Amino acid sequence: MRALMVVLSIAVLLAASGCTNRAPKGQGGFAEHNLSSMPEHPVGLENALYFEQQLSSRHLNALLAAGADICFPASVRTAQIRQARIARELQGGLDSDAADDLIIQRDKLNRLERRLNYVQMQETCLPGQKRQLKAADLLQAQAMSKEQIEQIESLLNNNNQFVFNSSQLNPRYIGQLSEVTQMLRPHPQYHLKLTGHADSKGSKSANLKLSLERARQVERYLQIFGLNPGNILVNGSGSGDPLFAGSEPQVRLVNRRVTIELINTNHSQQEAQQ
Repeated sequence: MRALMVVLSIAVLLAASGCTNRAPKGQGGFAEHNLSSMPEHPVGLENALYFEQQLSSRHLNALLAAGADICFPASVRTAQIRQARIARELQGGLDSDAADDLIIQRDKLNRLERRLNYVQMQETCLPGQKRQLKAADLLQAQAMSKEQIEQIESLLNNNNQFVFNSSQLNPRYIGQLSEVTQMLRPHPQYHLKLTGHADSKGSKSANLKLSLERARQVERYLQIFGLNPGNILVNGSGSGDPLFAGSEPQVRLVNRRVTIELINTNHSQQEAQQ
């Protein structure tokens, strides 16, 4: 009884002193006064898994377009079965199972891509359906309008900054690469020149390696989305070509980038002929 009375006394004293663990209405913290900066649709686990499922599906489609089903039919069939299972798991809310299968699928597709590249370089498997466009075909391909070119260049060179010492792309830029790929498919005469960049921190050799890794990462997603690997040229410039001078954090962020140039090979061939 005495212990109960002590507890009640403390509660009364706290109430009288005005102590509370709630802020007064309308006087909340940072988030309450900055509602406009909060995301309307937070990215949850299911959204991340769906995004990964879309990437793996497009990766598989790109391998099919390159002739993987002809060179490695059994591996492709297994990948197709697993891809269908992932879709069913996501639809049924089995997020954990889908996540495990996506990890396996990503590894299998990367291995399949390396095997396909090897056998095609060795010319031990060259699918007859994969027709290479001739120079005459390229010259007859329809050119894009000035507005289309400006839109593509804007998408390629926006939102492609990187976190310090990282080559990972942000999801918004990955979406832009997917959009650009769809626009470029009907115009095979346009090639892309990718040049990776690093900021001023780090050694010259490390920055050169990192800049090339960033350009390779952009190349990887372009190929996953279906762009012909032969239409992509990759290079790294290290920290030797900054966009802005300075060592401030915001300057170094902008200098960590991949610059992409759109090249019309028709013009190059016409100039060579002239």
